Amino acid sequence: MIQIGKIYADRYRVIREIGRGGMANVYLAEDTYLDNRQVAIKILRSNFENDSLAIARFQREAYAMAELNHPNIVGISDVGDADDQQYIVMEYIDGLTLKQYINEHAPLANEEAIRIGDEILAAMALAHSSGIIHRDLKPQNILITKDGTAKVTDFGIAKALSETSLTQTNSMFGSVHYLSPEQARGGNATPQSDLYAIGIIIYEMLTGSIPFDGDSAVTIALKHFQENLPSIINQNKNVPQALENVVIKATAKKLSDRYENVTDMRRDLNLALSLDHAHDPKLTFVEDEDATKILPKMLIPDNGNTDKLVTKVTQDTAADGTTGGIEPLVGTSKKKRVPKGVIIGGVVAIVLAIAVVALILTTPKEVKVPDVTGMTVSQAKTVLENNKLKVGREIKEVSDQPEGKVIRTNPEAKTVKKEGASVNLYVSKGGNVIKLKNYVGWDVDKAIDDLILKYNVDESRIKKESVKSDSIDAGKIIKQTPGKDKLFDLDSKDDIIFQVSEGNQAVMPTYLNNGLSIKTVAAIKAELQNMGVPAANITVEYTQTTDQNADGYVIGSTPAQGDTFKIKDTKIVLTVLQFDSATASKESSESESKSKSESEASASASTSKSIEDSKAKSDADAKASQSASSTPESSTTQSKP
Repeated sequence: MIQIGKIYADRYRVIREIGRGGMANVYLAEDTYLDNRQVAIKILRSNFENDSLAIARFQREAYAMAELNHPNIVGISDVGDADDQQYIVMEYIDGLTLKQYINEHAPLANEEAIRIGDEILAAMALAHSSGIIHRDLKPQNILITKDGTAKVTDFGIAKALSETSLTQTNSMFGSVHYLSPEQARGGNATPQSDLYAIGIIIYEMLTGSIPFDGDSAVTIALKHFQENLPSIINQNKNVPQALENVVIKATAKKLSDRYENVTDMRRDLNLALSLDHAHDPKLTFVEDEDATKILPKMLIPDNGNTDKLVTKVTQDTAADGTTGGIEPLVGTSKKKRVPKGVIIGGVVAIVLAIAVVALILTTPKEVKVPDVTGMTVSQAKTVLENNKLKVGREIKEVSDQPEGKVIRTNPEAKTVKKEGASVNLYVSKGGNVIKLKNYVGWDVDKAIDDLILKYNVDESRIKKESVKSDSIDAGKIIKQTPGKDKLFDLDSKDDIIFQVSEGNQAVMPTYLNNGLSIKTVAAIKAELQNMGVPAANITVEYTQTTDQNADGYVIGSTPAQGDTFKIKDTKIVLTVLQFDSATASKESSESESKSKSESEASASASTSKSIEDSKAKSDADAKASQSASSTPESSTTQSKP
């Protein structure tokens, strides 16, 4: 179990668990190296961590799969180990497994079943051409995206684990419904084994059920190599014979009767609804009655945890036609040779009877895992042992339960398991923990105050991440990690992370400084579009200027610089200076003319002043002369008696 909110492998922030299987658990996470892109991390269960052979094979197969790039294959971006656990990082598919999709929509329409089947085959065409066999194709390993595209996943894990002693009965039981006869016998898987599984998958899409089922993996495996496929048409009258024939050929018991490759199967599948095949007869295979019968290996569960391959008795036909080890029956008058078919049938019946008895005697009974939550470890062990279950690992976890109490088990309570199966105990190690509220929608400052004042959380342990949002008001929490009702250890080094909306608002950039324009219209437009303002929402109005150096600079806007506006909705108008060459030229000419006129006027004024000064001087001289001539006469007159 990986702690929610943890940065796993120093890179992936775990959001939640999204799947749990026989071999691994799957978590939704964010890749902190790649802009918090969502990914799926598949982490192998702890019981695989000590088998170096399984790990080496697992990694080899995973790396090989990482080379496959196909729209119908779930991409792998990273493989490694962390905390002694092997993991694969895959693209996150927000959808359903094909198993879930079948359960909700079965029986699927013929066209849809063909489309999905063809997409699976297309994925396998690339894998097979690269020398990779899936070995574990089943609806649980095929994901359906929201647009209906099928994507195959879990390549290579089956091989990596089936070749070790770690194959578990519960994992095998989920896969055996789609297991080819040659794999059920213990033989090597081939590309035709994958085609067999795809045939069973198409059968399930068309009928809503699996063709062979039973109480154990052995029972189901026996049916795969002994019983004929139940009729699809008997269950779904809308299926044409040509389409059923594709499934019959894909699931043939003998490899010589089965499709040889993906190409052949895709061709027949895509022609199944054509008018040329509207009256095809049902496909049947000729059995060689005289062939020596080699009885297959069968899977006998041993103690409920592993599967052993036990070889059945094989009878070879002797040269005289009798069966080795079986004496011919003797009549009263002469020997009568018993037909080979009767002898072989008898041997088969005997061996099967022995197998059934062995199966009954060796197959552990099924029991439900008891609920031991709240018990001490000692009490839980006693209860489990009384239910004929083994105690597995004791795993310490932070909890709000008292120290030493069992928090939960794996498998969970009420899960059906075989007697002798191991149950892991998750035990509280106490701790200074709190259970987090749902702060989504809160104002971030109020949420921080709540954590500090009510729960004594250190402010340094609360982190804020700003994210844009068109629907959430600025300052509101969009997401929290850890989530609602999750435990947070006040004594740990982990943080509480709030993703906070920046809202659909922004501030108009600055373009004036002390009344002078400092940014061009191109620069302001770029800033606005980087904020998310649509280009269509930005218009420009020009005002003429005769200053060529001011051309293209912003001098005003609506809204004004520094004002807040809605990014997506506001229509922005920029006022921009535009150089007017004609006006500038005219003003220049007028300025020169005015300067010339002023110069001429100045010269004329100077000349007039000189004339006036000269005239004034002449008048003054005349007056002075007149004054001089009149003075003596006056003196004489006065001197007379």
